[in-house]
Amino acid sequence: MGRFENKEIVRRYIGQVVNTGNLDALHEFVAQDYIDHNTPPGSAQGIEEAKRHLEAVHHTYDGDFHVAIEDQIAEGDTVVTRVSATGIHQNEWSGLRPSGRRITLTGIHIDKVIDGKIVEHWAEADLLSALNQMGARIVQSEAQT
Repeated sequence: MGRFENKEIVRRYIGQVVNTGNLDALHEFVAQDYIDHNTPPGSAQGIEEAKRHLEAVHHTYDGDFHVAIEDQIAEGDTVVTRVSATGIHQNEWSGLRPSGRRITLTGIHIDKVIDGKIVEHWAEADLLSALNQMGARIVQSEAQT
């Protein structure tokens, strides 16, 4: 597959799975041995981990979550996507009680696509901004000052 087809696979994955929460379609886009490089060392991997992550996101925002593709670049089997995401923080996330606030964050995703499936994923997101919008109080320790 070429870079244009790989971009389309990532676009369709975001539109048909991430934005809708349709986890039944996950297998159409994500390989069984999928690796998410953003999970802590020793965490589960594979399509079931991708499913667990998406379930957690949709639970946090109670289905009110949308990712917009701002830019996308592909070279070979690698697709880089700059995204913005919005949702209303309606359920607990990482110990933070629901704020009821609309949260907006930005990020960069890098996906490796082989034979029409996403096999590896890396992401960087502005989580500090999201935490701030959720009302988290960030305390700087004396060791950091």
